[in-house]
Amino acid sequence: MKLITRMIGICCLVVFVASTAVSVAIWGITRPARMEEACVQAGQNALQTFQKLNAAISKTAYGSADDTYVEYLLKQESNPFNLCFREGRRKETVEIFNQTVFPREFLQSLDYRAWDLQSELTFAEFEWEGRSYLAFQGQLVCGAELYQLADITYVDEQMASLAVVLALVTGVVLLCTMLLLYLILKRILKPLQELNDGARQIAEGRYSQRIAVRSRDEIGQLSENFNKMASAVELRTRRLEESEHKKTLFMGNLTHELKTPMTSISGYTQTLLQVKVSEEDRVEALQYIYQECGRLERLSRKMMRLLELDQETELPLQELPVREVFARARRSCQEILRKKGLSLVCQEQGEIFRMDPDLMTDAVINLIDNAVKASKEGERIILRAGSDYIEVEDFGKGIPKEEQDKILEPFYMVDKSRSRKSGGAGLGLALTALIARIHHCRVEIESEEGKGTVIRLHFV
Repeated sequence: MKLITRMIGICCLVVFVASTAVSVAIWGITRPARMEEACVQAGQNALQTFQKLNAAISKTAYGSADDTYVEYLLKQESNPFNLCFREGRRKETVEIFNQTVFPREFLQSLDYRAWDLQSELTFAEFEWEGRSYLAFQGQLVCGAELYQLADITYVDEQMASLAVVLALVTGVVLLCTMLLLYLILKRILKPLQELNDGARQIAEGRYSQRIAVRSRDEIGQLSENFNKMASAVELRTRRLEESEHKKTLFMGNLTHELKTPMTSISGYTQTLLQVKVSEEDRVEALQYIYQECGRLERLSRKMMRLLELDQETELPLQELPVREVFARARRSCQEILRKKGLSLVCQEQGEIFRMDPDLMTDAVINLIDNAVKASKEGERIILRAGSDYIEVEDFGKGIPKEEQDKILEPFYMVDKSRSRKSGGAGLGLALTALIARIHHCRVEIESEEGKGTVIRLHFV
């Protein structure tokens, strides 16, 4: 069952119960009032009849009258519900006037009570053949008993009509309530329907779905939160897809990088095992095998380092002078600088940064190594520190603009042949980017082909 149907049902049930309770209350209050009104009217009519008859009888000799005169007076009233009896000498009932089916014995058996303290009338209520009556009883001055009946069935008929009217009013109110509730709830619940549709589309994979926020109430806040959730899901999904794509490329590149030295090692090993070679060729082959094994070792070491740093774990950082990092990097890069005839110029003014000494040294070494590979023999490399950055500048080939956003990816190399010759695998700058992220640094690249490159670690 839909929410709008349940809400309309609940609201209509409440309205029905409330309307019924009000109708019952109205009916319950009205009936006693109508009954009292009917009783008062009938009592006044009976009192007037008694007074009129007593006045007429009092004008006769000595205030007495025979049965014929009393009957004459009652016929003049033209009221078929006037009954008059008297008791005979032998205690029998003498019927003076009675045009009804009610005998004196029945009327005398009713439970009478005083109608008015100022009069001698008494009255009683009774039912006869499905109709309601009031019986007023009094003693005439001539000694006869006078009864006047009043049919008050019309009160019940009026109350039945009132009940029908109240039922119709309740039905109309209920129908109007259902219509209004449907229109109002449909408008109010429209954002919820949009949320439902949006959730279904996201479940089907359409993560760009968003909900229009039309109000600032709870539903509007829910729509805003849903949009935030959808954005987070979309971002997370995109990152997972990118991560999966990167992992696929990573594994493909890794397989390729491992295949090259392994093929060379396998080929030279088979040559040494199956072919007789000179001592000079044998030494050259062993040296090549040794070099390729060293390359595999460096590749595996960098791979392990890359996997360790990619776990997004927080490392404890300490306040450290940049001079110490520069000194350690210079010592580590001294041999590769000497082989290519390059000079390293360090420029710092006692800057201190929050760093992990080993990781930051590795990052600087990777930047220097990358600069060495891009530089020509005899050129210089500048290692510089500023108030909020560390940078390495070379004056070599430079990086094409379209390649600058890719060089931080694992295994990506601008010059594949140069990297192969120098034993690189394209992991150095990727490792540097991870170290920078751990230190909350931003990697900035400024390069122009033929003029050189500046790679900066900007502390934020």
